[in-house]
Amino acid sequence: MRAVYIAIGNRLRRDDGAAHRVVELLGAPAGAEVHLVHQLSPENAEWLAGKDTAVFIDASLAGGGVRLERVDPGDAAHSPLAHFLPPAAVVALARTLYGFTGRAWLCHVPGADFGSGEGLSGEAEANAQAAAALLRSRGPGLALQ
Repeated sequence: MRAVYIAIGNRLRRDDGAAHRVVELLGAPAGAEVHLVHQLSPENAEWLAGKDTAVFIDASLAGGGVRLERVDPGDAAHSPLAHFLPPAAVVALARTLYGFTGRAWLCHVPGADFGSGEGLSGEAEANAQAAAALLRSRGPGLALQ
């Protein structure tokens, strides 16, 4: 199983860096590539080439705890030429340009403080640990029921 984990966020915007913390806690999953980015761009689609699974990890303003959802490339409503893309648009580009046929997932890591500064709030740290545990338990292929 070849997988790619893409952590999205800005560590200088406090809880926006929660995804980066998740991959720190995960370490390097066996058989997986790991990338840290501030935001997604069209160039990131190439990372999905030849992979079976793509896992996007991102901080979230929505409460309710950590959640993992399937990314549907049909939901890609943004222009592929924009400087910021949602995961669905990156997956759609990867399918079109690189023949990606694998599954893609988005792991939401809720946070509370997205202001300027470094370090996570207690809530985001707890959620980052929960997200890392969830992803570790599922493994690189994320075999979900």
